[in-house]
Amino acid sequence: MQIKMKEDEFRRVRGGRAVMLDVCCSKCDTKVLWYQKDGPGSLLRCYLNRIYAPPELEKLQSDPNIREPKDMPNFACPTCSTVLGTPMRYSDGRLAFRLRPGFVYKRRSKDTGY
Repeated sequence: MQIKMKEDEFRRVRGGRAVMLDVCCSKCDTKVLWYQKDGPGSLLRCYLNRIYAPPELEKLQSDPNIREPKDMPNFACPTCSTVLGTPMRYSDGRLAFRLRPGFVYKRRSKDTGY
């Protein structure tokens, strides 16, 4: 399966470089997210429009009922139920999950799917 990286103004502003990341729970080592990270730097937040998997988080992008952070659930590990992030709206208007420091780790994805 070949994926198409998302190309938009946000990626261009960050330098045009992007990588796919596996985001994992630090407590139980479960892969919780497949995410497109644009530009350099630490992973501090995960924007909804960059989530590729799992399907229950990916579908939040197109859910018409989600307009504000209060409409979103906390980002929790499906295995151990640890809260990994909280909903937020970034200054550019995009909805995201603010990640709790030390609760997740990332690695460059070798997969082309979740």
